[in-house]
Amino acid sequence: MSRPSASTMKGCMPLRTDSYYRQLVNDHLKQAGVDEPPVSLEDVAGRLGVPLMQVNFPAWFTGAIVLENGMPVALINVSSSSEGRRLALGHMLAHVLARLDDPSMEFPRSDADGHRIADLMAEEFIMPTYLVHDQARKWFNDHRYLARLFGVSEADMLEKMREMGLIKSRGMIWDY
Repeated sequence: MSRPSASTMKGCMPLRTDSYYRQLVNDHLKQAGVDEPPVSLEDVAGRLGVPLMQVNFPAWFTGAIVLENGMPVALINVSSSSEGRRLALGHMLAHVLARLDDPSMEFPRSDADGHRIADLMAEEFIMPTYLVHDQARKWFNDHRYLARLFGVSEADMLEKMREMGLIKSRGMIWDY
């Protein structure tokens, strides 16, 4: 069986895994010199060149990206909870970062997988793996303290640490 040539592969979208998108966020944050939590998503927006606009919309609406003169602007609903605003901003910035990484990618207005990826990247913006790992070592895997440090719920931090293998379902893993 022969492999497809480069010319037949032209136009095919590269396969990207969840791990790829997590690493994309981590690389972006490391290049920006982010080495302590919590991650300022407003600073991330500034580095990506995305202006933020605080707006007052109905409670069900948390945010959106609109184009102004061909450039993205993030609209954030001030009447949403701070956690909701943070997740919405992370989601919107994830769409921008993914598009910068792959200009052929379309903004996924109706693409469910594109929104799933943006949600995954938003969580990574808020709890970057490299920072969680670093802080978990400093604070002896204390998920309660780490949750406050990163500005997330204890349940979200516990889930992140389980995904990373820092905490088992029963007990802790100490890797030092």
